[in-house]
Amino acid sequence: MYESYLFTLIMPAAILAYINADLGPDPKYPWITVCWNLGAAIIVTVGGRLADIFGRRWFLLTGAVSAAVGALVGATGQSINQMIVSGVLFGFGGGFQEMCFACAQELVPNRYRFATLGIMILANHVSSFGPLIGYAFITYTSIGWRACYWFCFAFESATAIMLWLFYMPPSFETKHEDDYKTKWQLVKELDHMGLWLFTAGCLLLLLGLNWASVTYPWSSAHVVAPIVIAFACFIVLGFWEVYANLKYPILPPKLFVKWREFTALLVVCFVAGMLYYSMNVLWPRQSSLLFVPAGDTIIRGVYANMVSFGTIIAGWYCVLVMPWVGHERWQLVTLICAQTALIGSMASIGINDKAQAIATVVIVAACNLPPSPLSFGMVSLGLDDQSDIGVAVGLISTFRLIGGAVATSIYVSIYTSRYQSNITPILHRLTQDTGYTGSFQALLKATAANTQATYAKVPGITPETMQAAMLAVKTSYVGAFRLVYLVAIAFGVCAIASALSTRSVEKAKKSNEQAVRLETEKENILV
Repeated sequence: MYESYLFTLIMPAAILAYINADLGPDPKYPWITVCWNLGAAIIVTVGGRLADIFGRRWFLLTGAVSAAVGALVGATGQSINQMIVSGVLFGFGGGFQEMCFACAQELVPNRYRFATLGIMILANHVSSFGPLIGYAFITYTSIGWRACYWFCFAFESATAIMLWLFYMPPSFETKHEDDYKTKWQLVKELDHMGLWLFTAGCLLLLLGLNWASVTYPWSSAHVVAPIVIAFACFIVLGFWEVYANLKYPILPPKLFVKWREFTALLVVCFVAGMLYYSMNVLWPRQSSLLFVPAGDTIIRGVYANMVSFGTIIAGWYCVLVMPWVGHERWQLVTLICAQTALIGSMASIGINDKAQAIATVVIVAACNLPPSPLSFGMVSLGLDDQSDIGVAVGLISTFRLIGGAVATSIYVSIYTSRYQSNITPILHRLTQDTGYTGSFQALLKATAANTQATYAKVPGITPETMQAAMLAVKTSYVGAFRLVYLVAIAFGVCAIASALSTRSVEKAKKSNEQAVRLETEKENILV
């Protein structure tokens, strides 16, 4: 399940340009992947809370089936709108499937929770090659990018079958064998107002952030209004959760008052999401502009995969180091300090610094992933009531995804505006001695596409001017990305401060106690 949900996240994002070229062009095409973040960020917390109450089996099966249907819709898609529907289904399913971190932890003795999380992270070796696999499908199969969706369909279908056959967590009857409550009684006790406020707040915030600088300017009502209304929803939600007499609050106040065991970790994961998802957005663009030969699809896939190569290294750390050394607080601090310093190193990368860029990106990604499983384990073992594990771990995932959306919006806005302010003076400086006598505005317009075919159509252009214009584009983007990485350092400092305020898990909590047992496991014990 973990692998299949990662494929639905990684592969469509890697091949987005090819989908738009085939079915578009349509300016809405980024929403094919934006919808994944929208859906998953909301569903993982809401679904986690509902699964805490009603049992997890059917929610996970719903996630797998939804994602399989989404893959089928995408594989047969004939328009960008249909592909967006596929992305919505992926996000809905992915939100339920991201509960896997809570599901796995509650099934093992507490002392093995970190080891279990490490094994899950190590298991993402296959999906880590998702971008490269996607580019290979495009290059070597007759159906091109559609093969990626059929691949996801096969994975999700296998997931659904395996969940049906083997995953038998505590049923509804088992979870409520002491209170004798019916499903209808629990439905009436749900935090309906909290669910709506949380869903509306997350949805509006993510919509506003994804529209900003891409579809509409930051000052547009389309951006400002959703963000303002979202914050109003969150403020009302906070008062509601604290002062309403709720049996099952969507955001349990008892969690948020525990700064060192919970709230500080939300901040850590929020900023970790800002660094991780920004790398997934920025690095493919940066590498394709500066280092990838034009038209070389496979090499582009290799460069796009560099972040995933770092996650492979992180998987081995999570298995061989994370569970056994303890001192989770200091692991967090060390990892976040390292990635913040290396993000600063990314600011010094120029056109000819390919080796430095590759090494830095891989190591940053390797340092960025472990704080998530560390936080999952620290939060779960810090709970007073293990029946809250779904919503607690779900909130960690939600904050990580929202952090990624915030970072993507901020970073895209920064590098776009800085590039636009850089390109005119740099282009003028580099082309003034190349013998170009045509319109400067025509040449400036051609830099938007930055291809030889586009430049060849500019009247009066010379080979020297073309080379100078391409160099001007690269130089302008180097300055734009430098500013983005310098801004990212500030967020890293916030994460370091939050990590320092956390608390390592007490050894007494790493016991042989186990939160729940599979229904089949209980049957074996009885026999």
